[in-house]
Amino acid sequence: MARTSNARQDAIEAAVRLFRSQGYSATGLSQLLEESGAPKGSFYFHFPGGKEQLALEALTVFGEDIRSRIARRAASVNGDTPAFIRAMFEATAKELEASNYTAGCVASNLGGEMSSGNRPIADAVTAVIQSWVEAIADGVASRFETREAAVAYAATVMASLSGMRTMARAQRSTAMFASIADVLVNGLPGQKSLA
Repeated sequence: MARTSNARQDAIEAAVRLFRSQGYSATGLSQLLEESGAPKGSFYFHFPGGKEQLALEALTVFGEDIRSRIARRAASVNGDTPAFIRAMFEATAKELEASNYTAGCVASNLGGEMSSGNRPIADAVTAVIQSWVEAIADGVASRFETREAAVAYAATVMASLSGMRTMARAQRSTAMFASIADVLVNGLPGQKSLA
């Protein structure tokens, strides 16, 4: 009986892992082939656009996985916005610690490396991040009078998570995650208007 080929899915999963940990430029085609176990001919059959096509597909898969995690996390706290925000920061911190600080973000890495000169990648990164912002906005919507306000707050949460992930990887510490979540929930102690 012929064995079903999972070469396409294996290549996407390998790309997600490698693009998360080391970025696009540092990930060579030979490493992708080795990690996925795919023969070169099979790779180009599934990805005629080469490494860039694989990057776009890996970004789409990674983006949907994160979006669905955000939605599940929001649903699990039954409208408790502070619990939702804290849960996202806690989950990201735990993932970083469990990965020994290698679990970067495919969207951040591709966006940082490629979006200035590659419109398809830039557009895909924008769409993925916007889907995450919308999912966070859905989770906090009950706390805001308008959708616009919920989206603005969600974008702040997303930017904070992204920045904290970068800092944590560099510092090899998640010590600030809970503090940043508290600021997003409660504001700064004794904070006065900046206006």
